Amino acid sequence: MGCVKSKKSAAEAAVGGAPGEKARLVGPEEARAPGAPQAGPVLLDYAQRLSEEIVVRAVQQWAELDRRYGDIPYIECDAP
Repeated sequence: MGCVKSKKSAAEAAVGGAPGEKARLVGPEEARAPGAPQAGPVLLDYAQRLSEEIVVRAVQQWAELDRRYGDIPYIECDAP
């Protein structure tokens, strides 16, 4: 039977990123290609509402799975 990585290891991997990775946040001016059309307020409002709905659904799904499977312990192992 295989091993399951712990929550701590997964969280550390998500925060740390790949070794030597260079990333930075860019503003809206830098992200837009030169000459690209700008999004209108209606489209931006729709995108905002859609993203909020996606986040709400994801949190609900996480809460349901955590409630259902939260009592199952993680198995630590030394295998790579």
